[in-house]
Amino acid sequence: MPIGWARIPTYPVEVQIVAWIDKKKRGDGVVSAHVIWRLGGGRAGARQIETFSAGKSEENVARAEGFLKMVVSAGQRWPDGWVKGEGFVRTTGGGPMAEAPTFQVIGEEYVRQIVDITPGQRKRYLAQISTLATTEIRGAMPFAQKVTTVGEQHVKAWLIDWDRALKTKANYHGLMYGVFNYAVEQGFLAVNPCARTAPKRRRVKQSQAELRFLAEDEFGTVAVTAVGYGYDAADLIRVTAGTGLRFGEVTALWVSDVDLRNRTVRVSKAWKRVGENGETEIPSWLKKQVRDKHTMREHYLGNPKTPKSRRTVSISPGIAAILEKLIEGKAANDFVFVSPTGLPIHNADFYTRVWQPLMNDLGEDGMAPFRFHDLRHTHVSWLIARGAPLPHIQARLGHESITTTIDTYGHLLSAGDELIADIVDIVLKGQQVRPPLRLVQSDAEAVG
Repeated sequence: MPIGWARIPTYPVEVQIVAWIDKKKRGDGVVSAHVIWRLGGGRAGARQIETFSAGKSEENVARAEGFLKMVVSAGQRWPDGWVKGEGFVRTTGGGPMAEAPTFQVIGEEYVRQIVDITPGQRKRYLAQISTLATTEIRGAMPFAQKVTTVGEQHVKAWLIDWDRALKTKANYHGLMYGVFNYAVEQGFLAVNPCARTAPKRRRVKQSQAELRFLAEDEFGTVAVTAVGYGYDAADLIRVTAGTGLRFGEVTALWVSDVDLRNRTVRVSKAWKRVGENGETEIPSWLKKQVRDKHTMREHYLGNPKTPKSRRTVSISPGIAAILEKLIEGKAANDFVFVSPTGLPIHNADFYTRVWQPLMNDLGEDGMAPFRFHDLRHTHVSWLIARGAPLPHIQARLGHESITTTIDTYGHLLSAGDELIADIVDIVLKGQQVRPPLRLVQSDAEAVG
């Protein structure tokens, strides 16, 4: 063979050609996504294309990705019931379509068209759809069938028999409700089979384990025992309990987030899980600052949990002293807490190498196990015990609503009960609840 030539491989006609997505940026800046494949997957199949361009860039791409998966699942053919340029629609007669999609197909389509979720949330929802599609209930798999065959009785049977915690089932039910509601909007169903089956909120709350609050002596034992575990575990535990930060927030702190002069810590980012294909959603202001040292497997630095989670937290002199030691000699964009190898702290690694062994050691000394997140609860119990107002605690924790703070920690307000008892006792003793208001005369009245 002459130099510079290359043999062009030949393929049998039946070889499968993989579908792909072609993205094009329009003049208005919006990205259109085109799914392209050959009918049946063979080289001889007619070239097919479906375009997604009606929404925002991220919507178009997400819908194209979902459609591509349906094409592949259908053997490189158009999904049953899909009309080019329109999607799943009713027939002209107004009745339901003859070939309705399965629960999993329309569930994935629903998840992929949701705009206001993170890539990690989308990945989790897709995994939950897949779990439901393979769940066997009473000798059958109701969510592996066409969406039109699932009724209220199947949802109730699933809620009763599925061997999961009620809180888990409530979370899945919320996603399932959205899927069926989407199926109603698309014309496949007349009613949502989940409409009257949601677990009662009070039952879900009652089913959850009690929050764990460490007593002062317990926390002291934990902090001392954690010394020597690596990962600066003892300092990490002290700072977390002293600030109330979540694990994904405290391990995302940079040196520049710590203000020792004013004794504050700024929470502006947190670790988030990547999407199905490694997608991230790094805010533009942070994207300019992220470097290779800020990357971690399966995670990326993104916005905190909620808008109010982006906050400034005051720290005590003791916490400031710990942080001062940790950040000494580090660059402004270095992490405050790192692994023994200098990398960001991965939650799974920390749990396996530090938290689990620590709980085992503490258990041998008679202490009941607790979660890392219980350090946040313990922080709040300290604040309430010393009379910190709930609105201040809400802001400190980054709760979106004061209701969340009250529902979670309101039962700790024993100081309020004591105050009420004192007030009633004052009256029973014939004393006044409060001293009479002292009237202040104006200058004019005094002269008169």
